[in-house]
Amino acid sequence: MRGESTPAAAAPAVLHGGPLPPPPVGTLGEALSRATRTGHGVVLVDGEGRSSRRSYTELYDDALRTLAGLAAAGAAPGARVILRTADAADLLTAFWACVLGGLAPLPVPPGTDTAGLDEAAAAVGESWLVSDDPPLRLPGDAPVAGLRPLGPVRALRRDRRGRPVEVRPGDPAVLTLTSGSAGRPKAVPLTHRQVLGRAHATALARGLDESTRSLNWMPLDHVSGIVMFHVRDVLLGCHQVHADTGWVRADPLRWLDLADAERTDTTWGPNRAFALVVDRLDEEPRRSWDLSRLRYVMNGGEAVKERTARRFVEALAPHGLPATAVHPGWGMPETASGVVDSVFRPADGPPRRHVPVGVPHSGVSVRVVGADGRVLPVGAVGRLHVTGVPVADAYLEGGVRRPAPLSADGWLVTDDLAFVADGELTVIGRADGVIEVDGVPYHGHEIEDAVDQLPCVQPSFTVARDLAPDGAGHGRLAVFFRPRAGASAREAEEAVRELLRGGFGADPVHVEALTEHELPRTATGKLRRSVLAARLPGARR
Repeated sequence: MRGESTPAAAAPAVLHGGPLPPPPVGTLGEALSRATRTGHGVVLVDGEGRSSRRSYTELYDDALRTLAGLAAAGAAPGARVILRTADAADLLTAFWACVLGGLAPLPVPPGTDTAGLDEAAAAVGESWLVSDDPPLRLPGDAPVAGLRPLGPVRALRRDRRGRPVEVRPGDPAVLTLTSGSAGRPKAVPLTHRQVLGRAHATALARGLDESTRSLNWMPLDHVSGIVMFHVRDVLLGCHQVHADTGWVRADPLRWLDLADAERTDTTWGPNRAFALVVDRLDEEPRRSWDLSRLRYVMNGGEAVKERTARRFVEALAPHGLPATAVHPGWGMPETASGVVDSVFRPADGPPRRHVPVGVPHSGVSVRVVGADGRVLPVGAVGRLHVTGVPVADAYLEGGVRRPAPLSADGWLVTDDLAFVADGELTVIGRADGVIEVDGVPYHGHEIEDAVDQLPCVQPSFTVARDLAPDGAGHGRLAVFFRPRAGASAREAEEAVRELLRGGFGADPVHVEALTEHELPRTATGKLRRSVLAARLPGARR
């Protein structure tokens, strides 16, 4: 399979971002201290749409007073601390208290149940827990092993300020979990150097500085919210807004409302968020916004679809959205979030099968490698490798560092397939996401995108999975989706079957319409494909 025709003696599929100048500070604590000298801070919008503002000076003070409580409880520098709270302000306070105290914070979603805490603790090892609620016990009344509760943030705050601990750029700054969309999540330790290197490179690539006004509505307990946006914007010392994910998801046009009200120039969303905005615009065509300031709208976190990005740009052009505002990008927890991006320019003619995600930022290199470990030529599809300043080289399992999958020469081996063409990287999907239909390979997201176009299907809720091959060795297809309100589930299932037969030549084994609560999602809204496997034919319930 090839992304482009490959001429003889084609250039190798390697892209370099060039050298990265050193960031202005060496640690996250220094970044927050530096930000206190600006007049900016953090605006939080809660689940009711109410906003509150805290300056960087106030955040720094709150964090030091909470650090005093952590130290009094016995949490020593180097310890790992799991953070579980529904209050975004408390999460940021606890996060920075850990950073300033030389502790390694691991934010987890507030809805994380006991089994989820057990997974997190199993990854990071012996750890402390800052939580609104005490941890429940596992089946059999067993406690979560190695987890020591500290109570909520308010119980840790002291009248006196704690003393910041001196750390080095190579020390752990934050722990983050992989998405878990395809299985059990792993913990990724990111150092101060890696986090700040990525933030600094992005700022240089897109001209971000203290005057930037950013908006994020992905969870602060995920690497995209806490590292890609919050920490980057602390480094910049700029105005930043974080809105409750559920509040925006309930009406995606609130994303535009906030961007207008806050005079935002920098924001982001996964492809499905762009699709939901366009879908809602069709329902409320008379709404109006001033989006002329938006110049960096990153589209990442999942496959970028040409049709969706084009419709988004065209639908919002009357509201002032610049034609070059959308930036497809790629990154992962192991790279401290996004490290590659581009400017979206619609292709002439029909939508492209795959949208380029661009060029690596300074300090990062990417390449495409074949099954034999050799770099492929430009245009050929293979496994994506990445190396550079922000790239992690280990995971935590049972509290012990385990090597990440590295090539013989030290590049991180990702689970993504990609190709290089016209000087840009194009990521086409996960290696384990290929679905073969009558000998033709498709990626699950391509089938999902086609199903989402049906009038009876609610966009962004579709999952396509490949079942084990049948006796003849042919792949078998299963599709889960959510019907639109008022649509007959049975009729919608038949419409999906007809689309798959006519558009892909596939006779699916399993097509099932599900309600929203039957389609489990990760913290950032990715559908948990591994959980849906339990609904497949022959699976144990």
